[in-house]
Amino acid sequence: MTASLPVWPFFLLAGLVMLGYRQSRDRVVQPGTLAKVALVMLALSLYGVTAAFGAHMVPVLAWAVAFAAAVFFGGPLLAPRGLAKEGAAVRMPGSWVPMGLMLGIFMTKFGLGFATGMGAHVLQEVWFVAAVSAVLGLFSGAFAARATAVHRFFRAA
Repeated sequence: MTASLPVWPFFLLAGLVMLGYRQSRDRVVQPGTLAKVALVMLALSLYGVTAAFGAHMVPVLAWAVAFAAAVFFGGPLLAPRGLAKEGAAVRMPGSWVPMGLMLGIFMTKFGLGFATGMGAHVLQEVWFVAAVSAVLGLFSGAFAARATAVHRFFRAA
């Protein structure tokens, strides 16, 4: 069974771990860069949902509701603490949250791909489709919530 697993996801995992580790260190970022990352995560997440389950009402609605909930409620919870404005950029303290979000997306997508490859019958269950779509929406919304919080800080500072 594991002999048929492709190798590329493990290289992707290694890249995500390295990227997440970099974000665990203090850094200076442009608020626009965080917005672009959030938009890319939104697009990839929504594409992943529609590619896996189709552009049907249940997966798209579950994704959208979870995304909106993460942006609306996640801002205060997920906003980086200890921000400082530096010219046209923001100094952000290191955080393991981005790595956790990236690995969460990776694990969800990997599990979904594995279930698809195994022909799991659960892929046809409405509750499963809604749950996986909502999880991907939450992760994507968390990136958007963090980017929004940094942008708000930058405008207020």
